[in-house]
Amino acid sequence: MKKIANMPLAILVSALLAFVTAPIFSESTSGTGDITASTSLNFVVATTMETKAKLTETVRIPLLAGGGALTKDNNLQIAGAAELSPVSVNGTLKATLTPIAFLQFSLGGSVGSGWNIPFADGLRKNEPVLDSSGNRTGAARLTGGAFDGLVWSVTGGALFQFDAAALAPGDWHHVVFQTYHAARYRALTSAGSDESWLYEADAGENRNGWNYYGNYFLGYRMPLRIDLVGVLVEEDLYLYGTDGGSRWGDDLSRWTFGPVVDCAVSDRLSASVLAQWHTMRNFTAETENLDFYQDRDMEGGDGRRLEFYRVALSVTVLL
Repeated sequence: MKKIANMPLAILVSALLAFVTAPIFSESTSGTGDITASTSLNFVVATTMETKAKLTETVRIPLLAGGGALTKDNNLQIAGAAELSPVSVNGTLKATLTPIAFLQFSLGGSVGSGWNIPFADGLRKNEPVLDSSGNRTGAARLTGGAFDGLVWSVTGGALFQFDAAALAPGDWHHVVFQTYHAARYRALTSAGSDESWLYEADAGENRNGWNYYGNYFLGYRMPLRIDLVGVLVEEDLYLYGTDGGSRWGDDLSRWTFGPVVDCAVSDRLSASVLAQWHTMRNFTAETENLDFYQDRDMEGGDGRRLEFYRVALSVTVLL
């Protein structure tokens, strides 16, 4: 069975775009009331051999705008995107409502599919191997070919953001905080409710059902080429409620965190570098080498350790 990453790169792309491109209210636009559109192209590469390109078209419609600083830039943003990786293709659509400068609500969906290459699996079912008596052996097999079903999702979330410069204006006063929380239902059309599957070379522990995702960012904006430094913390949690899931840690949050540096190369080009560590589950010596994840047993106590994960580079171009 191939070694596979623990978190799809789509989450990293979303997290980077969430805090790098989302406006902090103290830096809002002039509020002219015009409908505007923009196109951006984002590339992400990482030391884990993950890579993805994303083309996004965003339309910004002034909505519920008022005359005060907290409401003058209220708007509805509708963003459609096409994503391509070496093992997948996706389409996404997302609507984001800003009813007040420090708060956003979003609703979106995605659909995609994948294929498999010699060193990475884009879309597979992850099945246990059974013996002649129908008992699990601890081994696993990846089944399914290219485009074996569609992976679709619906996500609803909310974002809160704050900029200290709103209280004490100044180019060097931008201590910013942002947190995003979302619930997502995701499913593979060719998988049953009790089947596990992988997508975009992730850990292969997905099931049709709900997930929780959240992130926290604390940073400092500067009027320099290196215009943002900070720390990003992410949480990802399965909400499948699988019988016995606590035995292999299915009910534990997976935490990822690390420093971020963003550089404004030009008015239309920016680049972000992110180094990440993540939590890994500790399994008993008797089960840690079993291939099928549901046959592993967590060690007593919290049963998690911290490991270095990856360095990633995200480059965004406004077209």
